[in-house]
Amino acid sequence: MLPMGTIMTCSMLAAVLFAVNIKGYNPLQKLPKAIIFVVASITMLSGLWNVFWYAAQHLGERWGNAALLSGLLLIITSLYLFNDEIPNAIIAKIKPLVLLGLFSFAMLYGYTIYHL
Repeated sequence: MLPMGTIMTCSMLAAVLFAVNIKGYNPLQKLPKAIIFVVASITMLSGLWNVFWYAAQHLGERWGNAALLSGLLLIITSLYLFNDEIPNAIIAKIKPLVLLGLFSFAMLYGYTIYHL
């Protein structure tokens, strides 16, 4: 069985890969809507688990705070995946920062797991 940190890292990387648009294009978004819906659902569930399970139990600790922030970023990223065209809301404008933050957390988790 995989440790939860590895599952969360893979979930973060998959979310970033599916949500990022380079020059307005992402070939992964051409996949059937059912696959994108599954990825978005897993992303949402991962974010909810991070926020309401792990972070709630470990708030104030390093990994509890990381779980809270990365969980919120996962939840926001799942909104990008569920809805391709988000109207001119603040969430649409901060998409590059959200994805950069989520990628940074994935690298932090991955680096830590590698060095365990």
